[in-house]
Amino acid sequence: MKAWILSHKKPGAAGACLIIVLAVVLGILFYQKNSAAPPSENPASSAQQNAEIDAWGEVTYSRMEDISIDFPSIVTKLEVQEGDRVTQGQPLVTLDLSEYNGNMEKLKQQLTVNQAGLPAAEQDISALQADIAQTQSQISRKTKEYNNGTSEDLVQLQSSFKLAQTQLASAKTDLQNYQKLYEAGAISKATLNQYKDIADQRQKAVDDIQSNLNKTKTALKEELDQLNVSLKSKQAQLSQAQAGNTANVAKQEGGVSAAQVDLDAMTAKTAKPYIKGSQIISDIKNGIVRNIAVSEASHLGVQGAPTKVLQLIDADSITISAEVDEEFIGSVQVGKTVRIVPTSAPGTSLTGTVTQIPDLAVEKDGRRVVRVIVKPNDPERLLKPGYTADVYIKK
Repeated sequence: MKAWILSHKKPGAAGACLIIVLAVVLGILFYQKNSAAPPSENPASSAQQNAEIDAWGEVTYSRMEDISIDFPSIVTKLEVQEGDRVTQGQPLVTLDLSEYNGNMEKLKQQLTVNQAGLPAAEQDISALQADIAQTQSQISRKTKEYNNGTSEDLVQLQSSFKLAQTQLASAKTDLQNYQKLYEAGAISKATLNQYKDIADQRQKAVDDIQSNLNKTKTALKEELDQLNVSLKSKQAQLSQAQAGNTANVAKQEGGVSAAQVDLDAMTAKTAKPYIKGSQIISDIKNGIVRNIAVSEASHLGVQGAPTKVLQLIDADSITISAEVDEEFIGSVQVGKTVRIVPTSAPGTSLTGTVTQIPDLAVEKDGRRVVRVIVKPNDPERLLKPGYTADVYIKK
């Protein structure tokens, strides 16, 4: 038996080697066949991939609102959390407005006080104006009297002066007549002297009346001068009073205006679309809360400085920034329809439209990409800020 085994050992080994070689050859042929054709791949799907640009995209947005408060208030309650989706009119933060309302009341009272002080700011100058008018009337009347000699005193003196002149002329005539009689020896020296005394008395009367006329005219002129000085003084007082009134009224009106401006400015601080009563609300139809910067009991608007409260993303402005390789950007046009596959829902396919192709490229992982902006059609709101998606653009 042993001899038989030894006699057949070499032929058996040779046969085993031959079988191994055949197995190796068949394995190589099978591998090459499988490598030549993709295993169980859908030919239509492969063609579609080859006809599309596959761009990685990040979900972003084009509009975001910063909500800040620049008037004194205290946060009493946060109604939302980071990432909450909110609708228009929905409360976001509740505020305590006690200090703000107190300041508003002070400004209203200040405005009322300043308005009430307006009438008292103007000094009554009617009496002074009446006095000036009376003085001007006196000056006009006395000027005419002086120029025309029509004052009562002047009229009386002028009448007396004419009478005295007539009497003087008569006395002089009598003296001349009696002088002739005396020279003719008809009368005595004593009689002639009597008529001389009468003529002298008449002359003195004329001189006295003339002197009184001059004194009366001088007095009237001095009175006119005094009235003119008084008029100028009163007019200066009136001018000062009017200037003072103008300044006081302007100052008071300035106080009214300043108080009104302060009141309007403080009122405008709460006249914002995202403030309703004592609450901050969403003024965006479809918003997403982001970056809440306050907490309950936070003091806002300290010393009038704006305090950032939170941000609201306008979810209707959501877009996708798709990174298209530089070599494929020529196949992309604004308005082109694309296919979007969200990473969060790989079994879903959305459509979108290219809205912007920037005129610049950026470097990423050693290659140049253009971040094309795509507006998605996402009725189910699957795409959210910060999410990613694959964007397929037909070549």
